[in-house]
Amino acid sequence: RQAPPGELFESVTINIVENEWPNGIRASGDSEMLNSGQRDLLLSAESSTHFSVRAEYHVVNKESGELEDSRLNPYLTIVPEKQAAYKKGKESFLKYLRSNNRKNLATLESDKLRLAKLYFTVTKEGRISHIKIGNHSGYDTLDKIMINLLMNAPGIWSPAENAKGEKVDQELVISYGMKGC
Repeated sequence: RQAPPGELFESVTINIVENEWPNGIRASGDSEMLNSGQRDLLLSAESSTHFSVRAEYHVVNKESGELEDSRLNPYLTIVPEKQAAYKKGKESFLKYLRSNNRKNLATLESDKLRLAKLYFTVTKEGRISHIKIGNHSGYDTLDKIMINLLMNAPGIWSPAENAKGEKVDQELVISYGMKGC
């Protein structure tokens, strides 16, 4: 794909991300087209690998006609062909989390409550493992309750599958706090 008129790419860097931060594994290029190193990095990454694509470029300001620096830095995750799923459905799982957490949220000061993330893996056997907090809510008690709810969730998970139909582990993320569960 050609760069849109008025845009000149300076660099595009793919960074592997662990625990919300780049881990030092990266591949860079100087155009909007991925080079062989960038493609190899993405092709070698396993399911549930998080990565960012940091693109730095110049764009012509439509009002002033001046060339300005700009950047784009989305965070993405490699997902398997068929993603892991709660057998009773996503809405049922979220309802379980909300209903079992409503009284806990009522006692918290909303101005101190932060948007938090809870990471967990659905194993190829359909079990939950590797539960960890990514961003804390600002309340240790709430974070512990969310971990407990996840560990004791009723129901069954269908494991993820790769393109060959083999069952694989998949990491999932739940956001909670200000705008989540």
